[in-house]
Amino acid sequence: VEDLVSTGSSSLHAVAALRDAGCEVKGMVSIFTYGFEESRLAFEKEKVKLIPLTNYSILLEQAMHDNYITEKDMLSLNEWRKDPANWGKPVAESTSKA
Repeated sequence: VEDLVSTGSSSLHAVAALRDAGCEVKGMVSIFTYGFEESRLAFEKEKVKLIPLTNYSILLEQAMHDNYITEKDMLSLNEWRKDPANWGKPVAESTSKA
């Protein structure tokens, strides 16, 4: 059982330790996941089924329903999820050689 899954790295380290100790790990339950593609691929690679109780999409839907965020906020928050490490950073201008 994991509280939060972002990249899945720490969760899968625990899975590896359990497997090294002779345990058979078929899946993991988490309270929340951001649903990052990186995480999905990592769990898939290790053949570990992740079952979250809730996720980022549901959180945003509920926040919209409760008028906690606006549609503009929703767009911004969905953009963050696509690339959280670089979100909000200015896009580097490409330089072309003449």
